[in-house]
Amino acid sequence: KAVVSAAGEQELAQKKLEFAAGKMTNALISQARALQNVTIHGDEAIIGQQAYLASLGLTQQQIEDTISASVDLAAATGMTLESAVMNTSKTLSGMAGELGEKLGPEFRNLSQEALKAGEGIKFIAEQFGGTAQAETKTMTGQIEQMKNALGDTAELIGERLMPSLVEFAKKTKHVAEFWS
Repeated sequence: KAVVSAAGEQELAQKKLEFAAGKMTNALISQARALQNVTIHGDEAIIGQQAYLASLGLTQQQIEDTISASVDLAAATGMTLESAVMNTSKTLSGMAGELGEKLGPEFRNLSQEALKAGEGIKFIAEQFGGTAQAETKTMTGQIEQMKNALGDTAELIGERLMPSLVEFAKKTKHVAEFWS
């Protein structure tokens, strides 16, 4: 059950990204895999956040920059990845929001135009760059990376089992419908 669930979660995340990102999908999946190798975040979590950003209409570069800054922001502040992405992406609409309170006067002094131009994301990247990678050097970070590697293995096993399970599910559904 666990391997099928892991494979299903990965498949769902990638389908959502494909729907939202179109032609950018492969490049964004590559970024997610690369970040999984150097952060504590699984690629399916990163892909989910990329899909969210793509649904907002961001460009590939804006998505990649936002995700990179957000993994470092999450590591530095203790925010969840989802919260870091949501807060970081708000800056592209010219709002400092919660980050204005957390990141101090230098960030708060960025104009609405500067935020829209990506200066908020650049500030976050410069301020916290490398924090997510440093987090993987801790015992907790190493354990999270191990879990991610085990999760990828489970996804591969589940992927191999999926065709048989889908066929079994279809047949079971037909039998259940017949008897009801």
